[in-house]
Amino acid sequence: MRALLAAATMLQALITGDCLSCEQCLALHTSSCSGVFTQCPPNVTHCVTGLENTTLGNDIIITTFKDCLDPSKKAACDREIHYKTSVFSLWTSRTCCDSDFCNGGDVQVPPADDTPNGYICEECFNDQSSDPCTATGVVQCIGKQNTCGTFSGTGSIAGEAGRSYSNKGCATPDLCKIGVFNMLGTQVYDYALKCSPALKA
Repeated sequence: MRALLAAATMLQALITGDCLSCEQCLALHTSSCSGVFTQCPPNVTHCVTGLENTTLGNDIIITTFKDCLDPSKKAACDREIHYKTSVFSLWTSRTCCDSDFCNGGDVQVPPADDTPNGYICEECFNDQSSDPCTATGVVQCIGKQNTCGTFSGTGSIAGEAGRSYSNKGCATPDLCKIGVFNMLGTQVYDYALKCSPALKA
């Protein structure tokens, strides 16, 4: 019966040209959002739900979103990126699904793992220049961070004006595999990103 229902649904989609329907919303400073369901473009095969947490000093900016998944960003599905220095941290998580209305309801993301893991990286942070900064010490890596990241470029946090940054710190391996091009809260432009294995403390 389920197979017959699925076949009928697929046939109707072919006849009517139905596209995937996903919930769309974007919210700052909260871990939940709700919006309207909308038909995605024909090339979209997945819906996405995500959360970004950017911390700079004492400022914590949370961005929550749901949308049709841009096919060029599929590599970030079901992945976490976590990068930190002693001054700045960035944590993103997104999940993807492939059926109508599947990203409705509460935003479900795994909690960030802040447990020290025995790795360290050189660290520095500069928000005045994109010239590579010189290490000022080391930072303890946490969770799945087993990689050292070096970033230099221009960025803006939660809609603020862009400024130049350079920093070094601990990262999860996906930071360089996926990059930071596909974020909604914190935006980066014209950047260089390098990764190397973290050191055992």
